[in-house]
Amino acid sequence: MKRIPIILCCLFVLGCAHVSRTAHIEDCAEVIASELSKGLEPSYSGVSILVSTPVDAVTYAPSDFGLVLQEFLIGSLVKKKANVVDVQLRKEPYITCEDGLISISRDAERLKGEFRAEVIVVSTYMVREQEVVITARAVDFTSSEVIASAVTILSLSEPISGLLGSGAQKRIYER
Repeated sequence: MKRIPIILCCLFVLGCAHVSRTAHIEDCAEVIASELSKGLEPSYSGVSILVSTPVDAVTYAPSDFGLVLQEFLIGSLVKKKANVVDVQLRKEPYITCEDGLISISRDAERLKGEFRAEVIVVSTYMVREQEVVITARAVDFTSSEVIASAVTILSLSEPISGLLGSGAQKRIYER
């Protein structure tokens, strides 16, 4: 029953936003970085940003897909002159999960202070038919306000399906 509101929210976002379609994960990251960068100007220009690992929108489970997309997002944001803080360089990252650096923490003040970050990019993805819908938001740590958001659709190719893991084709969500 908890899945229905999440799916409805994703569908609402998809219906209200301009959605870009891409064929490659690198292009997907570029689209997301461009959209988020637009929302970071001018009042958020130069602030420190954390980029969390994109997770499945329904289960919040990480995957190789999320880890790869996170790497491309970091690179794309840096190319857009965003000040990205890389928590992976720390001896003991606070943002942890079994398989990724995922921001599902109730202690935002600790994250903000420990990493000196003012904004965090959170992302989810949802597999449907022959595509993956990716939503991303830049969230202000202080106010929890969404500063910028982006939605893009990535074609579900064989390499992407492999990154999503076995069963990715089976977890199809209705439009």
